[in-house]
Amino acid sequence: MKHPINRRTFLRASGISLSLPFLESMTRAVSAAAAPANPRRLLVIGTPFGFDPVSFVPTAAGRDYALTPHLQHLKDHRDDFTLITGTSHADTGAAHQTEAVMLTGAPYPDISYNLRNTISLDQEFAARVRGQTRYDSLVLSTGGHTTVPSISCTSNGVPIPPITSPSEIFARLFLGSTPEQASEELYRISEGRSMLDFVGDQAKRLSRRVSTDDRARLDEYFDSVRDVERQLAMSREWVNRPKPAPVGKPPKDIPGPGQQRAKLQLMFDMIHLALVTDSTRSITIRTFGDHHALTHHGQEPEKLAELRHVEVDLLQVFDSLLTKLKSSKEGTGETLLDRTMTLLTSNMRDGNSHKCWDAPAILAGGGFKHGHHLAFNKPWLESLGNPDTTTAVTSTQRPVMGINQAPMSNLFVTLLQRAGIETDHFGTSTGTLTGLEMV
Repeated sequence: MKHPINRRTFLRASGISLSLPFLESMTRAVSAAAAPANPRRLLVIGTPFGFDPVSFVPTAAGRDYALTPHLQHLKDHRDDFTLITGTSHADTGAAHQTEAVMLTGAPYPDISYNLRNTISLDQEFAARVRGQTRYDSLVLSTGGHTTVPSISCTSNGVPIPPITSPSEIFARLFLGSTPEQASEELYRISEGRSMLDFVGDQAKRLSRRVSTDDRARLDEYFDSVRDVERQLAMSREWVNRPKPAPVGKPPKDIPGPGQQRAKLQLMFDMIHLALVTDSTRSITIRTFGDHHALTHHGQEPEKLAELRHVEVDLLQVFDSLLTKLKSSKEGTGETLLDRTMTLLTSNMRDGNSHKCWDAPAILAGGGFKHGHHLAFNKPWLESLGNPDTTTAVTSTQRPVMGINQAPMSNLFVTLLQRAGIETDHFGTSTGTLTGLEMV
């Protein structure tokens, strides 16, 4: 019989403090009467420019909707997510100003856009689980064009500066408590020496104490750590490597995201490690900010094709994250995706129109019944499927709230309630989101 191990077991060596994923062997270390309920987690992925509606939004609602070209990249997870369209925040201004209230829903008081912001969804969630993990929340960003400092705000509406460096996140999760210790360990990684080499004997002893299933989870987790270390080492190597001399005349600048896929992939790998080690239960990341110029494509075919490519990059990396979350088992047999409410959303329908209603949202995992398209503006869906109704797609007339829009804040209330937080209001909510059912 394997001996139970404590939930807070760490592998330690020379400034390293390597936390572990949740293992079934840890469950036995706590009596049934004292065992806490499995925690709910929240991951919010905010992209400030929405998606090209024709490529992203299906023209039918319900369970039998046909996957669009963009959603084809999520086909393996069709039953793991709900697509939500036709939502917005009421009275939140227009265009890029609304990025500041993407997760708060705070209304602008007048046409001068003199905003007094409020707490964001992730921080409301984090406040209710404070002290249960090493970090109450992680606020991240891949950088790029922005009109606001952050989409995550404190209870006073103050933007929280995001972390933009994957190596800094890695250091916070695993490395020494002092900057000197963290710097030393990152140097070892750049030299090809894994932190796992330093805790190897401890890891071997731990593997002998756990079940066969837990041993497989540990192997997968250690593989993930090594993979991130390799990526960090490669990133540093390229930064320090001299650039070749230019050949010929400088080329013209090409508008586009520039390495955003690679940045986001590494950030998502760090998010997975943060969640699987239970280092935090609240994570927000702002993504793909430097393709702003492409969003103003004016229906020009070349620019539109480039924009769609950027959006596909985001969705493909998102798909890989869902796969990792779904393959990571919790101690009770549920997956990390089962316990993590994963929301990909935007403050804007699409950057070309600058319209801030019909906002897109994909909600995956988290204990909801998925596999369908919740559409709150069905006339708009019909216009997307008709090539002769271009004016309906780009109309400047704002839809009437409550008729063909649902408050985005209603979704936020639903998420908070799913986490066991007793609340019936957030932002400009009017209740919970109709049609979104819990398992």
